[in-house]
Amino acid sequence: MEWFFNNLKVIQSMLTVLFFCAVWALAVTFSKKKDHANLANRVKEIELTYSKQEHHTSLVQRVNTVEVKVKGLPSSQTIHSLEKEVGELKGSVDGMKDLLSNINNHVNMLVENEIKGS
Repeated sequence: MEWFFNNLKVIQSMLTVLFFCAVWALAVTFSKKKDHANLANRVKEIELTYSKQEHHTSLVQRVNTVEVKVKGLPSSQTIHSLEKEVGELKGSVDGMKDLLSNINNHVNMLVENEIKGS
């Protein structure tokens, strides 16, 4: 016990140093209140930056709908063949236009003759 009382100052100094080392280790290990506030702000920024699961789900559904509609569209070859057929039909109708005007002219002349009674 005498040794303890003779070295009390040294023991106190060592315990003080040990206590400050423990406090320093705890301060380094655990975050400060200020850091928690910064972390909360950072989490809010991340939440604003990234979208939520519901948005991804609705986007997936919309993309699937568009894919189904695109699959139902005709191919470029089909469209080209339809354009050719429409062009041919337009030519046929233009050709029949003169024939129909001649028939219309004959009908008008027959109606005029019936009206005059000759």
